[in-house]
Amino acid sequence: MNVSLSELANRVQGVVVGNAQISISALSPIDDVLVGSLVFADGEHNLRRAEQSKAAAILVNQQMTSSQKSVIQVANPLKTFIQLLNFFYPVSKPKASIHPTAVIAEDVTLGNNISIGPFVIIESSTTIGDNCVIKGHVSIGNEVTIGHDTVIHPQVTIYAQTRIGSRVSIHASSVIGCDGFGYTFVDDQHLKIPHVGHVVIGDDVEIGANTVIDRATLGATVIGEGTKIDNLVQIAHSVKLGKHNILCAFTGIAGSSVSGNHVIFAANVGVSDHVQIDDGVILAARAGVPPKKHLKKGNVYLGNPARPKEKALEQELAVTRIPMMRKKIKGLSEKISLLSERLAQIEAEK
Repeated sequence: MNVSLSELANRVQGVVVGNAQISISALSPIDDVLVGSLVFADGEHNLRRAEQSKAAAILVNQQMTSSQKSVIQVANPLKTFIQLLNFFYPVSKPKASIHPTAVIAEDVTLGNNISIGPFVIIESSTTIGDNCVIKGHVSIGNEVTIGHDTVIHPQVTIYAQTRIGSRVSIHASSVIGCDGFGYTFVDDQHLKIPHVGHVVIGDDVEIGANTVIDRATLGATVIGEGTKIDNLVQIAHSVKLGKHNILCAFTGIAGSSVSGNHVIFAANVGVSDHVQIDDGVILAARAGVPPKKHLKKGNVYLGNPARPKEKALEQELAVTRIPMMRKKIKGLSEKISLLSERLAQIEAEK
């Protein structure tokens, strides 16, 4: 692809400063710039790097410019760069078709313009909306509902009665709707608690590879609209996540915990059961939340057990002072011993 800088600027409502007829053939990251490419420079340091690179032009904010290369000035360079990524590298969508090896129950309802790959299984009473892509070796249980423009990647398993919204993406080998891990110890054995609920996934959700979302004991495990889930995440039975949450890799959320909207779970966060998390909370990497805690709106939590940022830093600093305090205590103890000996001598001389 070769596009003039002026055409790109018009596409993203930007302003060209410099030669608007320069041809752009690709986009490049700042640390691996291709000849003839457009590069996004965030900050003065990266602008200097871009100016010294092989880039044909630079994408910058409205306050920045360059005397060495042509630039496109935009209000939000990162958002614009995402737009341009979609323009230069559009996602290819397979043609509407049903592979002859797919096994589809007679009473399944299929929308228009659907692509179903090889060895897919779709069980009874399931409904799939328009423009969906179901890739190879996907297994979909009975009474599942899937909205329009949803993509299910290879080897995903979707258990019965799951409800999935529109424009959802579920990546390879994830499992949606399996039994929750619920047992009670009775008569010297672990008695399984039946899980007869289901999973509800809102619109515009993305679920990474090898992630598991368990069905509820009763009712629904809910993933709110716009939530983005990384690879290797575990969401237990009856959890309810709000809208536009972020869950990074290796996060685990135990049963019946509830989050508000715009909550961020950084990597390797562990949330115990029956935790209430308010809107806008940020859980830093490796934070651990004990059972039945209430994390308050807008706070950042660190550590294990998770504490508000200010408290956690205060306690961490206190821990680092322990060696110095021990040294001081040892010195004071020695002085007290000397004073005690001197007092004993004075008493003996009386």
